[in-house]
Amino acid sequence: MPTTPPGFLVLDDALAGAREGESLTLAGEEGRHAAKVARLGVGEQILLTDAPGRQVLAEVTAARKEALDLRLLSVPTPAVQRLPRLTLVQALATGGRDEQAAESATELGVDRVVPWIARRSVSVWRGDKLVKGRARWAATVRAAVKQCRRPGIPTVDEPVTTAQLAELLGGMSAEQTIVLVLHEQESVGLMSLAEQLRGASPQGVEQIVVIVGPEGGIDPGELEALRAAGARSVLLGPEVLRSSTAGPAALAVLSSLVGRWG
Repeated sequence: MPTTPPGFLVLDDALAGAREGESLTLAGEEGRHAAKVARLGVGEQILLTDAPGRQVLAEVTAARKEALDLRLLSVPTPAVQRLPRLTLVQALATGGRDEQAAESATELGVDRVVPWIARRSVSVWRGDKLVKGRARWAATVRAAVKQCRRPGIPTVDEPVTTAQLAELLGGMSAEQTIVLVLHEQESVGLMSLAEQLRGASPQGVEQIVVIVGPEGGIDPGELEALRAAGARSVLLGPEVLRSSTAGPAALAVLSSLVGRWG
């Protein structure tokens, strides 16, 4: 039985305008991993993915110490333009649950991840941790892209405080964005919005934002600030899910409702 070619990422728009038979070098961190860890050799195939979501099979024509020379086997698929885009605002959590949420959300098709320093977040990024934490999430997202062979590489924003998050939401168009805060004490269920969500794209909605709080829940004052910025709180389901599970579960429901999953 044929095996699925391993996936590797190329920077930004590297596959824009590429043609079948064209040569390309996979260098940098990805090239080192392919050459030294995966030990790929001449004649083997890999799947290349760039940030906008173009993908193409390539064949190794030369294996160097820390890079591979490749030949593209076809024209890359077009860049992905799936609307509405899905954004996860994930509160920082302990035990790696926040990072796990970013990983699962990537596998489930999220387009953007925003780390949130909520008031009740036990894990808080300050100083060097702001840079290192974001870099760690970005690395997790990239690894998940390669593992699931999905098109497109989600962006990982700079971490935001609640005030910054409210400002970010306030700057979004109410007609083009739906913002949902998952809250275990809400009486309005996510599925009550099913018809609106199914019609989101035809109605011109360009983005759906899902906000997930930390282990201790969202502070009441924060919830009011988010609502004032245009968010609506919804109940995901009868069970209270961990912070690592809630966001990905909501994204799976949304992917089905907006037609990403046929």
